[in-house]
Amino acid sequence: MSDALSFIGSLDTLSLIELFWFAVLFEVPRYGLGALIIILAGMGARPQAKACANKDASLSILLAGHNEAASLRRCIEALGEQTLAQGKNPNWQIVVVDDGSTDNMSDIARALQKEGRVDEVLKLSQRGGKSAAINLAFSVCTGDIIIISDIDTTLDRDALERLLPYFDDPRVGAVGGTLEVRNAEASLVTRHQAIEYALSIGLGRRLSDLLGTLSIVSGAFGAFRRSAVEAVGGQDVEVGEDADLTMKLRRAGWRVTFAPDARALTNVPETIVDLIAQRLRWDRGLVTIWSRKFRGEFNPASASFRLSNVVALADILFFQIVLTLVFPAYLVWLWLSLGAMALPVFAATLIGYALMDGLLFMGAAFAGIGGAGRLIAYLPFYSLMQVTVMRAVRLFSIIQELVFRSSYRDPYVPGRVMDQVERV
Repeated sequence: MSDALSFIGSLDTLSLIELFWFAVLFEVPRYGLGALIIILAGMGARPQAKACANKDASLSILLAGHNEAASLRRCIEALGEQTLAQGKNPNWQIVVVDDGSTDNMSDIARALQKEGRVDEVLKLSQRGGKSAAINLAFSVCTGDIIIISDIDTTLDRDALERLLPYFDDPRVGAVGGTLEVRNAEASLVTRHQAIEYALSIGLGRRLSDLLGTLSIVSGAFGAFRRSAVEAVGGQDVEVGEDADLTMKLRRAGWRVTFAPDARALTNVPETIVDLIAQRLRWDRGLVTIWSRKFRGEFNPASASFRLSNVVALADILFFQIVLTLVFPAYLVWLWLSLGAMALPVFAATLIGYALMDGLLFMGAAFAGIGGAGRLIAYLPFYSLMQVTVMRAVRLFSIIQELVFRSSYRDPYVPGRVMDQVERV
């Protein structure tokens, strides 16, 4: 290691740039630009709650799940604690869809309906996947605004009140909320994801919103204008259905925005095996959604062509797909150029990533993102995981999807349903 440090220390500026060309060309500008925009935009000030012009707007709250009997009652009771519900009968419709559960989820939903807490209960006789369940619910939703939330997601008490004001702008078709990790203390793996959520959702989506390129409203917690959803035909059946619906709305000309202070907690995988399985599915969806389905958005002759959509797609394609494929080439180049010295040089690269992650992490804490401060000790582990394990998982899933189109055989959507999907 001392030889490696001496070697690196002996290099002039140009030689250092040549040695660390991948980080210098691609990563440093991205991290630096993000930090600069955060500072210039004054994102350190905690966002103030917007005043809603129409607090009596009709809402449909859509809860779709499979085998969620253990969580459903708690979810419905928590909705009753929303600030919008205090002191009056809210103008709400709550729709529960049982996606072919094998537990007693439907029985609990029916009981809640008899208690007057749930308005509509629907059940698929066989599991159809999340998209099918949500589309079924769309067919009975009557609210002007549709809130989609996972049943195991817990909303802050003022979350809905903070989402609604954005719809005072008639151009807004969807609003995303901030997701934070409920079970962050369960393991090192969950702490890693808590940092990831703080940076990618808490900070990253603020930045995308500021640039007008927000390309995903999470299916775990988001709000949609019903007329906009109806206009684009609801969700398509596939892996990555939330990103797909968001891009369909953008393509149709609707604005998509982010409510940083509308917060919710969600559970994340607690073991590395479960995390890898989740990310294999997510990353296969990257290829299907971004590089295949919406590639026509790059065509200037298209009626839906918009520069903001081009930037949003290019950002994802380049930084999440292209760079994932290029990074192994950089590692091979290092090894061929330096031999055994490549390993300590790679270690120095990891330190550089940790420093850049630290810069963004300070931005997250500065922006008031919940829980960021207590996780700072785990930042080196996060950087190591992101550069090694998670990048390897993404590389594998991208190649798997490009070659075998594995997303069309993903058990997340039942095979009998996916067999009817037109492949792109």
